[in-house]
Amino acid sequence: MPDLTLLLAALAVLLSLARCFGWVFTKLGQPAVLGEIVCGLAVGVALRSGPGLPGGVDTTLDALAQLGLALFLFGVGARLAPSMTATRIKTAFVPALGATVVPLVLGALLALLLADGHAPAGVTPFVLFTAPALAVTAFPVLARILAERRMPDDSLGRCALTAAALSDVTAWTALAFVTASVHSGARVWPLLVAVPFVLSLLLLSRPWFGQATTRLSGPTAAVAMVAVACAGAAVTDAIGLHAAIGAFLVGAAVGRSQSRHDPTALIAPAASLLVPLYFVLIGRKVDLGDLDGTLATEILAVIAVAVVAKGGGAYLGARLAGQPPRPAAVFATLMNTRGVTELVFLGIGLGLGVIDSAFYTAMVIMALVTTAMTGPILNQLERDKVTRDA
Repeated sequence: MPDLTLLLAALAVLLSLARCFGWVFTKLGQPAVLGEIVCGLAVGVALRSGPGLPGGVDTTLDALAQLGLALFLFGVGARLAPSMTATRIKTAFVPALGATVVPLVLGALLALLLADGHAPAGVTPFVLFTAPALAVTAFPVLARILAERRMPDDSLGRCALTAAALSDVTAWTALAFVTASVHSGARVWPLLVAVPFVLSLLLLSRPWFGQATTRLSGPTAAVAMVAVACAGAAVTDAIGLHAAIGAFLVGAAVGRSQSRHDPTALIAPAASLLVPLYFVLIGRKVDLGDLDGTLATEILAVIAVAVVAKGGGAYLGARLAGQPPRPAAVFATLMNTRGVTELVFLGIGLGLGVIDSAFYTAMVIMALVTTAMTGPILNQLERDKVTRDA
């Protein structure tokens, strides 16, 4: 069968399955991404037990998934930008500090304990990757949860969004350093591209860019946004960083410009079409065949440290900032949501070779568990509040 036929058939099957699994999980009160990952697990088992896909088809699927990832992170960056105002940062700084520093410290300690068996690129890159990986908050999932619960405009919702933005910017900055250290043996000349790239980010954040896109029609503005997202991804990939980092940075710059077009909304159709493919392919890379007593113990340890570090650190930060116990508990629960951002982070780490497949599997399971916890815990906190008010 020709590769084009297989590619189109694979796209039809994978996109349909991803949407179906996502729909089922949303009906169960969980984010669609959980269903997409489970879909990837099922597809991975099926492909490993069968002949698999030809190399060319697999490569093309991965390229389409990477495009979806770039567009998705462009949207994340654009959505983060409004939360990074001076007033919001000042209000959320102490809660964000607790939700970031504690996971960084405990994540580094956990990495040191597990490095002997899971650090293919060496202990230092493994520790530098694992620490921020435990500090990540799933900003897109958090924004969606707040919207569903009508919380994005109250003080607690704004604080959570800004704190998540600060945590994620810290984590992505750390990932950029890890990526640069892994590729330190690359040629020096691509690093010169960083200078005009940084200057272009400053230009994109200026009002004139927003004013220019305002004059464009919706479809033309969408093409412009996709083009700058791909350009940013290409630049950081050429530098030796991951392409996703460039898309994220460009999105954050564009999000600061003023335009009547919402950058996130413009690229949402293309991103929502392709990014499920990325999460399905992430699920394919989880190999439960490696699961034994040792790995099961490590998975439980990773989940425990992740919950204590992120939830406990966020609660401590919120209490130090003067929040009462219940709002602090809500804030901690929201910050413990890792979802899609964690999965993207882990996929990049696996691709860089700083973590092995077993640790990747443990971290993916942790991301799924902590995301699945969010809804039930928030519901319980809401029921407790209603009971006390009654």
